[in-house]
Amino acid sequence: MKHKKGLAATLALCVSLTAGGASVLAFSDVKDEGQKTVVDTLKSKGIVNGVTADLFRPDAALSEPQGVQMIVKAFGLKNEYAAAAAQNKISPDTWYADAVQAATQNGLSIPVELNPQGEMTREQFVILLHEGINTTGNYPVTLKYNFINDENKIGKDAMSAVQNLLNMNIIELDKDGNFRPDQSLTRMEAASMIFNAIEFVESHGEDGSSEPAPTDPADPGEGQQGIVPSVTTTKVDDKTNKVKLTAEMPHPGYGLKIDDVKLEKDGRAIVHYTIVQPDPDMMYPMVITNVTAETDIPTGYTAEAQPSSK
Repeated sequence: MKHKKGLAATLALCVSLTAGGASVLAFSDVKDEGQKTVVDTLKSKGIVNGVTADLFRPDAALSEPQGVQMIVKAFGLKNEYAAAAAQNKISPDTWYADAVQAATQNGLSIPVELNPQGEMTREQFVILLHEGINTTGNYPVTLKYNFINDENKIGKDAMSAVQNLLNMNIIELDKDGNFRPDQSLTRMEAASMIFNAIEFVESHGEDGSSEPAPTDPADPGEGQQGIVPSVTTTKVDDKTNKVKLTAEMPHPGYGLKIDDVKLEKDGRAIVHYTIVQPDPDMMYPMVITNVTAETDIPTGYTAEAQPSSK
């Protein structure tokens, strides 16, 4: 469900880290100047409030219901069928029932059961944040694959969200290059991600925009220079091997094309390829997609992928 009203109206809604109202007083426990800017800015817009009038508790863990409520209210998601039967196993009397229903109606990946005392993980929050952003429109995607040291700990359903939000500069890795998907998300981390997400949506207009494709098809585009396809070779028969190039792209609009193969005297088969740019008039889901291209080479040569020269 795409919302076309923009974030200006949405910012009038209160996104609370708790169920209470916002305070006009500064929080004494937010000392870092950068964090203070984030919290004060969101508080001035009615976006966050504290656990008390004076305390924000930036290092406290965000609960699962609080995380859902924050995402819902950050992007103005509505519960259009308040009287409808709940789609989740949550009592309608709970303070977060309306937020859960609104999130479910807008296609967010809300679990069947939420633990009121459960701490929301970084992976869970990033998935919801990515889905929440997508309800406001389609946005440009930089084709860049970010290397994450603990990538093997990130679930397949979260990888696209993590990669795209890194490229949008909405989230960041720690100093060691880890995402820490299973760790609890703090209230300050959640506020910072929301702050960055709202800033991103506002800076790109209420309905998003399309990424302009480079005019030269041989130009891989900004952020794509570091993407080198993986190469696999399989035997076809005694005289022929099949070479397959595979690359990860940020959405299914991109493609991969083999332009030619140059056989070198040292036994290398240089496979020249081009990254095919997406149709600028089309909208694509921000889902990391594997694209492939194949060609045949003579037996005895070792395949090596190189981008085609301009």
